[in-house]
Amino acid sequence: MLINGSETNNLISEVIGKLRDKNTIPVDFRIYLKRIGNYLAYEAARYLDSETLEVETPLGNSEFRKIKSNIVVISILRAALPMSEGVLEVLPNAKFGVISASRGKKLRDDGKDFRIDCTFSNIPYLEDKIAIVVDPMLASGSTLLFTLQQIKKQKPAKIIVLCAIASQFGIERIQGEFPEAIIIVGAIDKELNEKGYIIPGLGDAGDRAFNT
Repeated sequence: MLINGSETNNLISEVIGKLRDKNTIPVDFRIYLKRIGNYLAYEAARYLDSETLEVETPLGNSEFRKIKSNIVVISILRAALPMSEGVLEVLPNAKFGVISASRGKKLRDDGKDFRIDCTFSNIPYLEDKIAIVVDPMLASGSTLLFTLQQIKKQKPAKIIVLCAIASQFGIERIQGEFPEAIIIVGAIDKELNEKGYIIPGLGDAGDRAFNT
């Protein structure tokens, strides 16, 4: 399943525009990443498990739905940290895990596949849990594919992917390997250049967030 937030939510579209702007300074870039994490988490909430509870009002009783505490938010370091903070603001009872997975050697001249170097991983127990994977940029899909392969081994009940911007190629690659995953993105760009960068994209999210 694929949800493109910019098509249905003006707030998401506005924040994506600010992230794309080359004049957005690092401190503001981090704020907007956090905000897109908020918004995409709201979109994801409709696919989370809930239970019906009852509350007593001053004039009677009323039922409401509460999200169950079976969620693990997984941040792909480093660029996803501000965005993950936004997700955790919306889902404060979620457990949190990280994986340091980054591009290595290019495996295709057209920039559509890379070796992935993983230097650190600390992910809570996932069996029967809902795994929400946060990665600002879904470009070639190599990093996300590697991450999902590690996650799938733990047999989560559901996988939800949150990305600020995704390439059409990356989406199709992930859907081909993980058709059951719910992919929620802020915007979709069609082009991927020979370096594996999304065009027009927003540049390197990690560099822009942390001024490197």
